[in-house]
Amino acid sequence: MSTLLPEAVIFDVDGLLIDTETCDYQAWRELHDEYGIELTLAEYCESAGLYGTWDRRYDALAAQCGVSAAELHARREPRFRELVQEHLEPSPELRALLAELRAQGVRRGIASSSDGDWVEFLVSGLGLAAEFEAIATGHDVERRKPAPDLYLLAAERLGVDPTRCVALEDSMHGIQAARAAGLRVIAIPNSVSEHQDLSPAHARVAHFGEVTLELLRKLVS
Repeated sequence: MSTLLPEAVIFDVDGLLIDTETCDYQAWRELHDEYGIELTLAEYCESAGLYGTWDRRYDALAAQCGVSAAELHARREPRFRELVQEHLEPSPELRALLAELRAQGVRRGIASSSDGDWVEFLVSGLGLAAEFEAIATGHDVERRKPAPDLYLLAAERLGVDPTRCVALEDSMHGIQAARAAGLRVIAIPNSVSEHQDLSPAHARVAHFGEVTLELLRKLVS
């Protein structure tokens, strides 16, 4: 078995660095509850990790409750941001993993379908901006996940071979994107995405602490 580590580890952001997916579901569920409409986790989870599903969800709820989509957005968005702000703290396991990768000379990047300003808000709010050497966001590509474009761009900006990289993802759409770009993929699901089909990932772990150097070596061997 090769003793070489990946050239880079590329991270998703929403649902991974911070569990925004659970915050998002809670905010949507509370909004639906106001109108006596149930939003189940099963109904929500298929769209987790997929950019641009909010408009359709707002329109569907507006048609049911007779309130404009714009008004629904104005009511839900502050609650979502409030929930995110409450969780804007990196886990000790994430900090330890980033430190270990840095010490081993493994490059670190980000590939996120979210808009650039949102990614900057989250990464800076987590205090991790200095940890990543290249960032690719939805503003940088024509096609967001599950297309491979974001991972290919992140690898290009890092100056690495995608096939010698490992992606860390929480959702099935992100896993599809990373695999299509030629990366190996570790799934780290959250309480929402754990209900998706994450079987296409090359490995699945419960948290960042289980992303070991041994596992990374094995994936790129």
